[in-house]
Amino acid sequence: MTLATTLTPATGLTLFERWTALWNGDFSEPESFLAPDFRVRFGSTPESSPDTDGLRGPAGMVDMIARHRATYPGRRYALEGTPLVDPVLGRVASCWYVARPDGTQKSGIDLFEVVQGRIATVWSVTGLRRFAP
Repeated sequence: MTLATTLTPATGLTLFERWTALWNGDFSEPESFLAPDFRVRFGSTPESSPDTDGLRGPAGMVDMIARHRATYPGRRYALEGTPLVDPVLGRVASCWYVARPDGTQKSGIDLFEVVQGRIATVWSVTGLRRFAP
């Protein structure tokens, strides 16, 4: 996969699709969409990996997600809505949710900083969401 260096709505959507696929266990070519010095900033401590501030690079993220998936199997991540793109600031934001095997859901919002067509930083805020019947 080759990403354009110009941040467009299509590029933003592609980045979120690859990010979501990564969380769903597709560990193929993370360096194609994550910058070499990639880092993630969680708004709360992730369930399976409390020390993420030191995590760096695509391999570090793949390792963290693999451990998370082993601890919490059967979760399925999905985008919710269309990512919003700010090409001037080089940022993309979108809502997402995860369906758990017990039928409950959790949701969040991720904001990407994009540098030369790849995700350099992710700020991720997660919380419980109440769905109307």
